[in-house]
Amino acid sequence: MKTQNNMALKEWAVVLKALEEGKQTVLLRKGGIAEEGGEFKPEHPEFFLYPTLEHENAQDVKADWRPRFSSIEKENKDPKRIHFRLYATADKVEKVTDWEAAKRLIPFTVYSDEAVEKKFNYGDWQGFYVIVARVYQLPVPMDLPVKPAYAGCKSWVPLETSMFTAGAMSVIPDGAWPYTSNKISKVLHSA
Repeated sequence: MKTQNNMALKEWAVVLKALEEGKQTVLLRKGGIAEEGGEFKPEHPEFFLYPTLEHENAQDVKADWRPRFSSIEKENKDPKRIHFRLYATADKVEKVTDWEAAKRLIPFTVYSDEAVEKKFNYGDWQGFYVIVARVYQLPVPMDLPVKPAYAGCKSWVPLETSMFTAGAMSVIPDGAWPYTSNKISKVLHSA
């Protein structure tokens, strides 16, 4: 893991809460309007997780997460500051274009079935990228000011400030991580 980094990946705040609690270990990425060709490119192996409320909707998460939705939203609603609590390394990245394989990931996310299907069918191609993310909790949350360059529907955000990762603790313990990561691979590749 890098000792410092300035790259961040935008993701729904509710998904980041699930990652923080170890309830989810995959990120499903399709692409943002502001991205070249409208398609996500998995070009950074390590990144801070940038909580966003863009396109976030309570109906797009599983019913058991909906009661928590508004409190998670409030935690991340400061229009002037970004609250960074998590760092991630991409353990594996796969482009999934088979709907049956994509459906098998639903139990491993907080997304509703309909949201996964909508993401899969969005845009010019069917599918999405799956990032098996090893997530680390920062020892002290870091706040950065929101900058105009961070705005918009894009996945990757180069931050103006590099932040340190020293002392970050893995959400999933070292001994359990290989099992967790392999379980996702088996789910993706089972027939």
